[in-house]
Amino acid sequence: MFSNARSYALKFEKIVVPMAKGQQSRLPLEIAFFLAEKYSGEITALTVKEEMKELTWSDKVRIITNAYQDGKERNIKVVPRVRTARNIRTGIVEELKEKNYDLVLMGTHRRSGLSGSLFGSIGDYVMKNSSTPAVIFSIRRNELPYRNILLPVAETINNRMAVSFALHLKQSTNANLILLDLRKFDEKKTHGFQHLFDNLGEIHTRFGDGITIVRGGDGGTMSTQISSAIREYSADLIVLGLRFSQDRKIRVNSTLKALIKDSPVDSAVLRR
Repeated sequence: MFSNARSYALKFEKIVVPMAKGQQSRLPLEIAFFLAEKYSGEITALTVKEEMKELTWSDKVRIITNAYQDGKERNIKVVPRVRTARNIRTGIVEELKEKNYDLVLMGTHRRSGLSGSLFGSIGDYVMKNSSTPAVIFSIRRNELPYRNILLPVAETINNRMAVSFALHLKQSTNANLILLDLRKFDEKKTHGFQHLFDNLGEIHTRFGDGITIVRGGDGGTMSTQISSAIREYSADLIVLGLRFSQDRKIRVNSTLKALIKDSPVDSAVLRR
């Protein structure tokens, strides 16, 4: 059954949100609140003090203190956490290696198509080096809650844990989910998400109404079909997945890169 499939397993008992100024921290914290409330989770609001650089950093302390207060008002446990490191990105990764977190949620502003970075220097480093499943939101619209989540399903642009994240996010926020079947574009298949499609009845029962299955692949490119689905279903978030190749490098093909950078809506990218 789908609920017992280890490849889709994702826990929300201990979520960590690295925090700094701006909406790029606030949005993933709000997502963490939704998930923690639904699945009885605990949130760690993390800030990193850079050695030898930050003499005054009261703003960072205030951010995680505010997160604690917001959680208290919602009856959600938020643990304010301060860590000192030589820089922010290594501090986050060191924290993930030392603590037993289930998931890290981060946010970043959308990078331009000309940029060599997907998520900025910190996001790229965490995505590559995290010992914990990581979700990075590339933020364009700054609007919550999401109402229509688009989940394109093809091995070239997604993974099974990201599919699970999209389903749980849909359930915790009462959003609609559009599952766009693009498996016809996969030239080489390993699992083909077969377990997912063999258990659609159970998925509807477990995750509720508001799941639409759309069969794609008959006309146009993968990118054009995704763009069309964003418009047709008024999607405000697209969920994608990354994985490591055999040489431990993250695989980001041109279609996936374009979706992250050029999509007219927010994207959430999960690396298992």
